[in-house]
Amino acid sequence: MKRRFNTVLAGWFALALATLLPLAAALAQVPAAPKGDSGSTDILNVGERIVVILSDIPNGPPPQEVVISEDGKITLHLDKTFTASGKTRSQLEKEIKEYYVPNFYTRMTVTVKQEERYVYVGGFVKSPNRYPFTPGLTLLKAISSAGDFSEFGDKTEVTITRVGDRKEVVDCKKALKDPKLDRPLFPGDRIYVPRRFF
Repeated sequence: MKRRFNTVLAGWFALALATLLPLAAALAQVPAAPKGDSGSTDILNVGERIVVILSDIPNGPPPQEVVISEDGKITLHLDKTFTASGKTRSQLEKEIKEYYVPNFYTRMTVTVKQEERYVYVGGFVKSPNRYPFTPGLTLLKAISSAGDFSEFGDKTEVTITRVGDRKEVVDCKKALKDPKLDRPLFPGDRIYVPRRFF
């Protein structure tokens, strides 16, 4: 009886292992989203342009317009660097204030403003233009917003240009069949659909 129980248990274990291993392999192939993508409109992202205002201090600096660098950081008053990507505006405001007060000032009001955010879709789509960035926006959704590929658009070599002029080429024909191959977009991304040659 004990031997039979062990045999059944071993069979169940082998079945569970055979089911879970392919699932784990599939999950490992899912591309990771860049840092800062939390799905919130308030989350700051790499490449985003923000305005930081330090007020209620004597002879304070003027508002600073900064772009979040590729490593997720910004440099502010007194040459201090802060990590901005992946944080909400209120989290960054709190961190900035805690650094300057009381180390340098007795009091301070910190305001972080996000500019209106866009992605740019150009090339051989039906309506090339800039489109508002929304959380969860992907390459295929952005192209769809632009009226989809034109008759001459090449779906196999679509280029995404990110902050720092980093480029990524995506085969949208494959991504249409397998959504895991679709790529997340971030504010300021530029998409170009090249011409298809027959």
